[in-house]
Amino acid sequence: MKIFLHVCCAPDLTVSYRKLVEQGYEPIVFFYNPNIYPLQEYSKRLNEVKKLSNIWGFQLYVGDYEADKFLERIKGGKNSLTANKEESPKRCYECMKLRLEKTKTEAKRLHFSIYSTTLLASPRKSHSDILEITDNLDKEENPSFKYINFRSDNGVHMAAQICKTYNIYRQNYCGCSFSLDESKRYEEQSKQKNYKSLVEILGEELTQKYFKYYKKDLLRIPQDIPAKLLEKVGLKILKYLKPQIILIKKEIAQDFNILTSSRYKIDNWKGKVILW
Repeated sequence: MKIFLHVCCAPDLTVSYRKLVEQGYEPIVFFYNPNIYPLQEYSKRLNEVKKLSNIWGFQLYVGDYEADKFLERIKGGKNSLTANKEESPKRCYECMKLRLEKTKTEAKRLHFSIYSTTLLASPRKSHSDILEITDNLDKEENPSFKYINFRSDNGVHMAAQICKTYNIYRQNYCGCSFSLDESKRYEEQSKQKNYKSLVEILGEELTQKYFKYYKKDLLRIPQDIPAKLLEKVGLKILKYLKPQIILIKKEIAQDFNILTSSRYKIDNWKGKVILW
């Protein structure tokens, strides 16, 4: 059975598409996201969806990029919303409503009997809000909304694994200019927090010396971080530096009971360790 599937981004599409196919549906994908800012980011996310279309062979419809409609919806009229952090839930609600309204309209125009959205796969989106919106939309006329919890059964992790398999870009903010600003503020707060935590371990002088490696793609041991420092304070400092990949000499790694190249976890931080 065909289902008209609104897609918010490629990462959320991965698990949504897989689960729908497993349940016997044929997803026809509809990309409509006037909230995404800036235009380069919009194009990048659309291209990732097209990449999956080329891989899996699904039919893709692309809606117009109506950025003005998004801004009018969240800022215009008597229910005007601001960019204040306190207004974020209302802003997100109206953003989802705009996209779901458009999806239902297109689904009806194309003669689909059911529609759904990959917003249900996002860990940042409220299912109760989505159901409230679609329940109100479905009071008027067909098609009807199909609710599936794409996050169930470890769906978020499954999406991450599929993205790695196909090298799918995973964005670090929801989409709009307001969420981009919020993401930048959060990143700066997180950076300051990690700096302070490192000061408690290394002291101010050494932290200033080594914090230049914060979130570095490749951290080399002992070239960047000396082995003697790690012997003194342990590998726990890595969770505050948060490198993507750690290149470490085998002799040093053995001292920390790391015997093979693999993913290494310290508390809630995880990085890839490569021995040489």
